[in-house]
Amino acid sequence: MITTSARRIAAVLAACLLAVLPAAAGTASAATPVPATRPGDGGQGRTTFGVQPSAAKKPDARPHFSYGATPGAVVKDHLAVHNYGKKPLTLRVYAGDAFTTGDGGFDLFAANHKSTDVGSWVKLGKNVLSVPGRSHVIVPFTLTVPQKVTPGDHTGGIVASLSAVRTDKKGSKVAVDQRVGARIYLRVAGELKPRLTVEGLNTSYHGTANPFGTGSATVTFTVRNTGNVRLAARQAVRVRDLFGGSAKVAAPRGIPELLPGAAVKITASATGVVPSMRDTTTVTVDPRPVRGDVKHRVLPRVTRVENFWAVPWAMLVLLLVAAGALTLLLVRRRRRRGAGTSAPELRPAAAGSKQAVGLAAILLTAGAVVAGTPADAEAAESGGLAVSPARGSDAQPITLSSAAPCPAKTANVIARVTGAGFPREGQIVVGNAPLATYPKVPGGGLSIPLTYTMRDYASTAGFTTLRGTYTFTVSCLKGAFDLTSLRDFTGSLRFTAKDAYRDGTRVAVKAPGAKALGQSEQPVPPTVSGGGTGAGTGSAAGGAAASSAPANGSGAPAGVPATAADDAAQNSNTTLVAWSVGGFAVGLLALLAGVAHWVRGRRARAAEPASSD
Repeated sequence: MITTSARRIAAVLAACLLAVLPAAAGTASAATPVPATRPGDGGQGRTTFGVQPSAAKKPDARPHFSYGATPGAVVKDHLAVHNYGKKPLTLRVYAGDAFTTGDGGFDLFAANHKSTDVGSWVKLGKNVLSVPGRSHVIVPFTLTVPQKVTPGDHTGGIVASLSAVRTDKKGSKVAVDQRVGARIYLRVAGELKPRLTVEGLNTSYHGTANPFGTGSATVTFTVRNTGNVRLAARQAVRVRDLFGGSAKVAAPRGIPELLPGAAVKITASATGVVPSMRDTTTVTVDPRPVRGDVKHRVLPRVTRVENFWAVPWAMLVLLLVAAGALTLLLVRRRRRRGAGTSAPELRPAAAGSKQAVGLAAILLTAGAVVAGTPADAEAAESGGLAVSPARGSDAQPITLSSAAPCPAKTANVIARVTGAGFPREGQIVVGNAPLATYPKVPGGGLSIPLTYTMRDYASTAGFTTLRGTYTFTVSCLKGAFDLTSLRDFTGSLRFTAKDAYRDGTRVAVKAPGAKALGQSEQPVPPTVSGGGTGAGTGSAAGGAAASSAPANGSGAPAGVPATAADDAAQNSNTTLVAWSVGGFAVGLLALLAGVAHWVRGRRARAAEPASSD
């Protein structure tokens, strides 16, 4: 019997082996394509060749071509093309523009792509080369910078290409293009603007089935080079819950080189995220010079903050089940008590119970409504902010000066501008920087010079025409990652022409033991009490007269809606306000239910004497 079983097993294994062998042999032969033509390989493997910068007679040690030039300049140089194989090669040589790949790498466009930058400015001495085996050929080229060219970095390269034809496993002919290139970095003289922005910040929360556990989150955002200088960058991501706790975030990869106009998408993962309904993600990007480049004088930090929903669904389900069980228990207990008493005796007790429950609900929910009213949400105190000069152009530097110092617990400051064309939450004009970065004016206020002009900020936001009133808000923060605003200072300016503004806010700055002095040489307008410091706005009649700021308690300058200052004050308290609004709504519903319950109890007690008679 054992022998019979063994024979059967051997027969099955043999059948399986015969079925598998033909398939394996077919796969092996199909996975080894045989090229129809491979110029220069001699059947000994992949062809190898390369390029490098060169002098007129022999190659040099430069890692790439790097030039600094003015518009209209002509640069002459040489490229060495090497053939490391034994067979001669026929190579095509051409210039092309560079681009940043999706993962942040450097690459050059293919030959069929029409170049519009450095690739179109290079003229090679030869475009087709015959390179002997184990040898090299030096090719001269000329780079002519156009007269009308923007200042900053322009990047491209010179490519040597070998075309071959292979046969795939289906017998089809496939063209294969092997390419190697040498980079060209050209910096045109003029104003350099190193600038990065953070776009498309999004956080997706992934919950957990444990009601008392923590979840995870995926943070994605895009870093874009909106300046005219290639930059490197280092990113930091922080995820915080409503109670101030921080999740563990894996450090996102750095960006070694980001060309002007290019963008890279970054993804970071966070663990230990507490689902507190509305959590906060903060992304900070520190621009850095590319390795080997000169150190730029100004590299402004970029900070982006977004709230996201982290709903504790497991906890809510648990609470719902517990509430249902408690309700069922109370109903069953009430029915048992009712079964052992007569109707005349039960009616007064039920009426009294309803009235007592109603009164308790009214008192408790009234307190909850008062505590949860949005008006009681902590809001930052507002103050005046001087904009100087009070009249100027969109290409003129601007300085913001607060009329009073930040509170004692302030560690960092941040500034935004709002108005037509800018995002609803405002465009950051001063990154999240330490308080000690900026000097003080008489009276202890801050003097904050803006890094760029209004034209630059508009270009970063994606528009060109400045119109109407633009409001600046300087917020005093508790820390670099604590965006609670202890005090806001607001000021504005108004564009009356395409490239000119006027009516810049001017405030009175009081020095210790001295009379109030204006920020500018023009007469200082009267001030009123508004959030601690008034803000006046110059009139449209040339600044000789002034109109007082409205006493609306918000500190907003004249000509600016009160809601602008209020919105700026509430930006840092979004989470608190959201919880307050939710508490207010729940408390209001509970209050209405309590009132209805109390009224029903009163009616039942009023009807009791008639039924007893």
